[in-house]
Amino acid sequence: MMHGHSHKVSRKRLFWTIIFNIGITVAEIIGGLITGYLALLADAIHNLSDVAALGLAWLGVKGAELPATKKSTYGYKRIEVMAAFISAVSLVVIAVFILIEAYKRFIDPHPIGQPGLFLTVACIGLVGNVLSIWLLHSEKGKSLNMKTAFLHMAYDALSSVAVIAGGIVIILTGWLTVDVVLSTIIALMIFWSSWAVIKEAVLILIEAVPSGVNFDDVARAISKVDGVKDLHDLHIWSLSSTEAALSCHVCVEQDNFNSGPRITAEINRMLAEEFDIGHPTVQLEVEKCMRGDLLCFNSEDMEHKQE
Repeated sequence: MMHGHSHKVSRKRLFWTIIFNIGITVAEIIGGLITGYLALLADAIHNLSDVAALGLAWLGVKGAELPATKKSTYGYKRIEVMAAFISAVSLVVIAVFILIEAYKRFIDPHPIGQPGLFLTVACIGLVGNVLSIWLLHSEKGKSLNMKTAFLHMAYDALSSVAVIAGGIVIILTGWLTVDVVLSTIIALMIFWSSWAVIKEAVLILIEAVPSGVNFDDVARAISKVDGVKDLHDLHIWSLSSTEAALSCHVCVEQDNFNSGPRITAEINRMLAEEFDIGHPTVQLEVEKCMRGDLLCFNSEDMEHKQE
C-alpha cells in the first residue's frame, strides 16, 4: 500500500553496509580463488553485486531527497525505483553466470583445497551479512530501493549459511557435487528475489495503478461522495514505491457547483484515509461525460458494477 509521504532513509546505515560488503567481497574472492570452491566464489560475486546495488541505493536515496524543480515538478523520486531496477537486473546477470560455472563444474569437477580457509572466509561473510541485515532491517519498508538492498543482504546471509554447510559436507565426505548444487540453489534464489523487484519497478515506471489499490474501489468510493453526480477520466499511478497520485473529472449539478471546494476536500480526505493516495487532482464539471471507454465512469456504470 502506498503512503502519502515517503520516510527518510538513513544514508549512514547504507554507508556502513557498503563498507561491510566491500570487506566480505574481497575476502571471499581471495578465498574462492585460492581454494577453488565455486560456491564461495559465487557468493563473492553476489556480494560484489551487492556493493554495486548498495551504491545505487545510496544514489537513489540521495536523488529522492532532491527538491522538485520547474522541469521535474514531482522531484526525482523515481531515481530510487530506477536504481532498484538496475540492481535487480544486475543480479539476474550474476545468477546466469553462476549457473554457467556450476554446469562446467558438474561436467568437470574441480578439487577443493584448504578447507579451513574457505570455512573461515565463509564465516566472516556470514557475520558481515548479519550485521548488514541488522543495519537495513529498519529501512526495508521505506522504499522499493531499500527493500531491494535488504533482499540482497538477506539472500547473501542464506547463501553464506549454505556455503558453510557445503564446506563441512565436502570436508567430511569429499562429495564435490555439493558445490555445484549449492551454487545452483544460490542462483535460483537470486532469480526469485530479483523477479519480484523487477516486476514492481516496471509497474511503477510505466505508471501502473499501485499494488494494493483497486481501480474500481477508488471509482466507487469517489462516486459515493455527497454531491458527486458522475466520474470520468480517472487515472491512478505510482510516483515512487511509496507515493501515489490520482487525477479525475467529477461532475456535479449546476446548482451544486458552489459546493465544489467542500466536495473536493472530502474526496481528497477520503483518498488519503482509505487508499493512501496523497497527490490527488480533482477537476469539477457540470456537463455529463459522453465518452464510453473503460476509464470513463458515470453513476449508471457504478450501479451496474455493484449488481
